[in-house]
Amino acid sequence: MKEGYVVPTIGKIAYGLGDLAINIGYTTIGFYLLFFLVNVAGIPAQWAGLIFLIARAWDAITDPIMGMISDRTKSRFGRRRVYFLFGCIPFGLIFMLIWIVPSSNQLLLFGYYTAITILFNTAFTVVAVPYNALMPELSQNYDERTSISGYRMSLSFVGNLVAAVGVSFIVDVVYKGKEHYVTSYPIMGVTFGIITIILIFIMFLGTRERVHSDAVVHDGLIKTFKAVLSLREFRIVLGMFLFNMIGFDLIQALFIFFLKDVILIPEDMTFVVMGIPLIVAVLSAPFWIFVSDKLDKRKAYMIAAIYFTLSLLLCLIAPVNNLQFVIIIGVLAGIGISASQIIPFSMIPDVIEYDEYSSGVRREGAFYGITTFLYKVASAAAIAGASAMLAYFGYVENSTMAQPQSAIAAIRYMMAFAPGVCFLISVCFVRMFPITRERFDEIKHLLDERKKQQ
Repeated sequence: MKEGYVVPTIGKIAYGLGDLAINIGYTTIGFYLLFFLVNVAGIPAQWAGLIFLIARAWDAITDPIMGMISDRTKSRFGRRRVYFLFGCIPFGLIFMLIWIVPSSNQLLLFGYYTAITILFNTAFTVVAVPYNALMPELSQNYDERTSISGYRMSLSFVGNLVAAVGVSFIVDVVYKGKEHYVTSYPIMGVTFGIITIILIFIMFLGTRERVHSDAVVHDGLIKTFKAVLSLREFRIVLGMFLFNMIGFDLIQALFIFFLKDVILIPEDMTFVVMGIPLIVAVLSAPFWIFVSDKLDKRKAYMIAAIYFTLSLLLCLIAPVNNLQFVIIIGVLAGIGISASQIIPFSMIPDVIEYDEYSSGVRREGAFYGITTFLYKVASAAAIAGASAMLAYFGYVENSTMAQPQSAIAAIRYMMAFAPGVCFLISVCFVRMFPITRERFDEIKHLLDERKKQQ
């Protein structure tokens, strides 16, 4: 491996700390916000789903714009890193405000949470889109990118773990459950907000943009959008990525409902169960990096996605009040979570090199902006649909009583089938992905030769 292609370990860790911070925010919202809106703020489930849909729709619009802005940015800190410096404080502060219940009026609460989630998603975009676009600028080596992705996703899982376990520990153990939610959730918000600010700043200090190109696109938004989507290789990996992430988001949104309303896990054990799949995901990361190296990314992902789908079927037969059975599900699912988060993120950069080879321009920000744009629209629609299903089958917001059997059955079936269907669809896409390790090395060699001749 050429020296210029190697990212120092400290640089990989620093880059990964960015995803640790981002995922503390993302996972906390993914796992807990829907539950918080319904069972703490007392907003009807269908209204809560609408909040997600509106906020994500706005977020989706800003993502490709932010991608193009970062592609065009010139500063002494680089194209991407400058946004980590100036975006970290708004990211953390607005996150804190999400977990306040400022009124008892449902209509006012609907307006407040819609506005604050829009603001947070905007701050998230300012940090996350340049962050994703930075990865292909760290290295151009096929296997080194898998390594970077491994560090990134391992620390991302740590962020997931901090969020999943930390929230439950604060609200269910330290503050003893539901009657203290109005106090405990804001305390959690302040704690995690400060942590994210610090971590994003460290990421800014520890990363460097090593891959530079003069082939930067300057087309308008619509033209760039069309050009990127015209690339068949990108459409394939985009389809895989979208359905994979939608499946993961559905698990995040429904898991806390599954534990508290279906399995009836004791509140003081919720943080343990929430943490197990994420701990297993971190421990499984080296295994999937190894499998990807031996088989290639496409085959490794197909194996992982099918396995993940099968493991979720256990939710159909999970007994009530059976902690051991839920732990088994968490362990088995955690192995699948690891691959579903590592491999897709290492495939998108490979398409960017192919695009530069075929078009003569480089547009990382546009690729990641469009990816997150479409993902957030699809994810918001899926979560809104799941929320509507909860409401349709009679889920009662802010209830201290057991949920009706119809709502319990709906949660169980959605957990078992909805994510798995998404994963299987993603497999259909990844089977068609043409960029193997050999093809990537060929493209990279041709790009290097082209640059030498310029």
